Amino acid sequence: MLSPSRFSFSFDPLGFDWRHVAGPSVLRRDPIVARVGDSVVVAGGGCDFEDDPMAVEIYDLNTCAWHACGSMPGNLRDTSASIWLSVAATDEKLIVAVKESGSIHWFDPVVKSWSDAFKLSPGQSVQSYNIGYTNNTLILVGLCEIQNVDRVKVWRVGEENFECEEIGEMPSPYVEKLRSESFGYCSLNIRVAGSTVYVYNNTWGVEEVVACELIPGGGCRWWSVNNVVAREQRIGERLVFTCAEVGIDELGRVMRGENRRFEVSPPS
Repeated sequence: MLSPSRFSFSFDPLGFDWRHVAGPSVLRRDPIVARVGDSVVVAGGGCDFEDDPMAVEIYDLNTCAWHACGSMPGNLRDTSASIWLSVAATDEKLIVAVKESGSIHWFDPVVKSWSDAFKLSPGQSVQSYNIGYTNNTLILVGLCEIQNVDRVKVWRVGEENFECEEIGEMPSPYVEKLRSESFGYCSLNIRVAGSTVYVYNNTWGVEEVVACELIPGGGCRWWSVNNVVAREQRIGERLVFTCAEVGIDELGRVMRGENRRFEVSPPS
C-alpha cells in the first residue's frame, strides 16, 4: 500500500505481518511494485503534475533507504500504470509486458538500467498478454479469439530469444467462468505461486478464479475456486489479488494468533 507519506508491504504468505516505511519521493496513483532480490522496485504510475510520471525508485531492504533510478523506457509513456502492464520478477530482474501489444522490457536493479524492447510472438493473434515466472521459466498466458471463440492459452517463453512454445489451453467451461456479464474479458490478470498459475478477471462480479498447475514434463491441470471478495459486492473498491505457497509453519503461526481468520475454498 502506497501513500504520499508511507509505503506498507508484506512478505508474509498470509499477509499478517507488515512493514511500514517512509514513502518514495514521487507521488504515484497506480505504479507497478515488485520485489527483486533484496530490493522493492516502484515504477511508473506517477501523477500528471509530477515532472516524471515514469520515475523509478528502489527501496533497499538491507539499508532501508530509497534510491532513484533512470525512468521507464519512453515507449511505455502511455502505458506506465499497472493497469496496462503485466509484471514478473526473478531474483535478478523485473520483467514488464504491455498487456495490449506484448512489448516486453526488463529492469536490472543492480545497474539500474532497462533493456531494449522485445516482442512476445506466440504465432497467433493475442488480445491480452499476461506474464509470470515459475520454476526458472517465464510463461505467457494469453487471451485469443479463434473462429469467434474466446480461448485462453499458456506458452513457455525462451529467455534468450523470447520464442513461445504452447504448453496448454484452458478448457472452455473455465474460460466462461472468467467472463464478466458487463465487461467480458477486459481485465484478465495472473498471479503465480510455485508451479500454479491463477487466472482472474479484475472486474467485480466474476465469482471464480481459475488455477492451472504446470505439470513437469508438459501439460496442465485445471480447476477453479470461489473468488470470496467478488461475492461481497464491494463495488467501487480496488481489488488486489495475490498468492503464495503456504506451509505448515505459516498455518500454525496463524492458528496460534489472536483474532485471525482465514478461509479455505475447495476446488471445483
